[in-house]
Amino acid sequence: MPYEDLINALLKDGKYQCEQIIEKARADAEEIIKNAEREAGRQKQEYLAKIDSDIKKASTAIINRARIEAGGRVIRARYEVIEDIFNRACERFLEIKNGKDYPSVFEKLCKEALRDVNGETRVLIDEDETELFKRFFPDTTVKLEAVKGNRKMAGLELITSDGAVVVKNTLNSRLEKIKPELILELNKFLFGELCLTIPT
Repeated sequence: MPYEDLINALLKDGKYQCEQIIEKARADAEEIIKNAEREAGRQKQEYLAKIDSDIKKASTAIINRARIEAGGRVIRARYEVIEDIFNRACERFLEIKNGKDYPSVFEKLCKEALRDVNGETRVLIDEDETELFKRFFPDTTVKLEAVKGNRKMAGLELITSDGAVVVKNTLNSRLEKIKPELILELNKFLFGELCLTIPT
């Protein structure tokens, strides 16, 4: 075989091998690209699923907060309505003080409180009711202190000499004692529910 033919044969064989290597490299590159595209697609789906999950969680949290806030506002509005009705009822109730039967009510309030007197005791009383008290209890040994100003007690408060014991027996203190029960009854009557959470 002449020298030139040998070179041509080697070049031809080299070219063939080179084409085979390049073809294999192309096939490998295409496989790598396909795998990368599949992995990118998988990761994209994972990210989308996570984003969707995060959006749903965030939406649920926002809706729950809104429901809680709305519920709180409804409860507060109900409480304000009930409190307003209760306060107006108290004002009407305290009009007893202006009625002809009030002296007997006052006497009963005082008798109940004076049963608890033990030792030296001060009696706080509305200045308008001092004469009424003296008329009902002329022989009492308690120290009478008239309360002046806008504080209408409608009853009396007892304070021991050391200030440790305070006994309140006024129309207001009676109303405060029964207030929780009245609030529940008003709520049930107005809104048909058994209880009401009172906001702090």
